[in-house]
Amino acid sequence: MFAAAAGLFVVAYYWGNRYQYGVLRPPAVEAVLVRPAPRLPAFELQDASGAPFTSDDLGGRWTLIAIGDLAQARGHLTVSRMLGVANALSEERDLAPKLQLALAARGEPSELTRDFARLSRALRILSGEPGALEPLRTALGEPEEEPPGEPGAGAPIYQIDPRGRLVALYLPGQSTESIAADLRTLATRPDALPEPADD
Repeated sequence: MFAAAAGLFVVAYYWGNRYQYGVLRPPAVEAVLVRPAPRLPAFELQDASGAPFTSDDLGGRWTLIAIGDLAQARGHLTVSRMLGVANALSEERDLAPKLQLALAARGEPSELTRDFARLSRALRILSGEPGALEPLRTALGEPEEEPPGEPGAGAPIYQIDPRGRLVALYLPGQSTESIAADLRTLATRPDALPEPADD
């Protein structure tokens, strides 16, 4: 009886993992995977040129997004990390054209904002009226104020899938090469991104 019970447990564990991940285990990545992957709430911001950028603009593409202050070194480092990831994936014919970068900037648009937006066609520097950033900030779990202290390696970077869901978090200590490798893995592993319950 004990052997039969143990065998049943093994079978149930196997099929449970198959059901949840499509394979025996989740993908081997350094990123923090978000499970279940929540859909981001509706928000409405604008880019440095004044064009609207809303939650609808997340659809159909992979997005790396972060929140930072471009008047602080942490904001500069965050943009630099995201551009490094895009450069590392520039030869990926299927992935590179579908990748967009976005920094939701704390504070009002400025000439500095527009200068950063010129660094890459894939980069969108976003801002909005007071309070417009709140839905996005809250959904990502970002604090209201930029944390004090040394800038370190920038702010956390969040990966949004083509259905507008938060699927992964990249901590400041993770290298750009590692982020690029993780993004590539998640983009080519549909079994790692189960269908959301509301689809």
